Amino acid sequence: MSTRGLMERTLDLPRLFAQLRDGARASTIAELSDLPRAAIQQFRDLWLTLPVAGRRRIVNDMVELSELNIALNFRRVLLVALDDPDEQVRERAIQGLWEEEDSVVLRRFLARLRTERVPSVRAALAQALGRFAELDVLGRLRQEESDLLRAALFALLDPREPVDVRRRALESAAVYSDHAVTTAIEDAYWSGDPALRVSALYAMGRSLDRRWIPLLLDELRSEDPERRYEAATACGHLGAEEALDDLITLTADPDRDVQAAAIAALGRIGGTVATNVLRRLARSSDPVVQEAALEALAEATFAADPLRPTPW
Repeated sequence: MSTRGLMERTLDLPRLFAQLRDGARASTIAELSDLPRAAIQQFRDLWLTLPVAGRRRIVNDMVELSELNIALNFRRVLLVALDDPDEQVRERAIQGLWEEEDSVVLRRFLARLRTERVPSVRAALAQALGRFAELDVLGRLRQEESDLLRAALFALLDPREPVDVRRRALESAAVYSDHAVTTAIEDAYWSGDPALRVSALYAMGRSLDRRWIPLLLDELRSEDPERRYEAATACGHLGAEEALDDLITLTADPDRDVQAAAIAALGRIGGTVATNVLRRLARSSDPVVQEAALEALAEATFAADPLRPTPW
């Protein structure tokens, strides 16, 4: 027997599917982790014999189980579910594959995108491609894959696409930080569409381009908490020391998410002022603020001196 044959376990799929039809427990679903290559076609044949409600439940459980236990890997099963006739199954499968870095997954995403018509699934694909865009700017994709990925993301910015698709594509493409991305961010920000403006703020931080700091400073004082949140997060990514005063103010924001984003941004920016504020917040009687401040302080301290213990 070959080495590959010795490594791949046998799996009684008919038995497992009988249990899945009866409402399988997590332990049964876990058996589908690391599905052997030799079993993929049999799994594909059996998969559609399950009712749609069952397939939705199983894919959802797989995603949740893999988040709880990193040893579980449902990649091959989720790739089968990526072509499911049901849009909810397809969308959840995409979400379950978002951490994958394999070029096989990238090509499957791009192939799915070419035939997908459901806006929510297209938006999920646009968002999932963001991980591969990050790999691309790090030089970890082949040129052909890079070209296909860029073309797909920029095509999704077309005004004829639904807003949710366009905004997720913008967020994913932002890491390229070239002229086309800058123009797309500007267009989204000034479009008048609230959702696109929020995504533009997110993209500003993801672009790591400091040209956006003046706009972000304005948005830190927005009446919209979602915009304050994204502006604070973006300032953190950009290391915008210019935002320190406003971020310190936002650590007492009435919106919990904004408050947490401001505290996290202080940790990313670091420096004496930010660190002193975080030390004070780490002694807060509010457990939520205290926990967020401790995490941010650890990040600020590590960035300043990776070998220095975190001072509480």
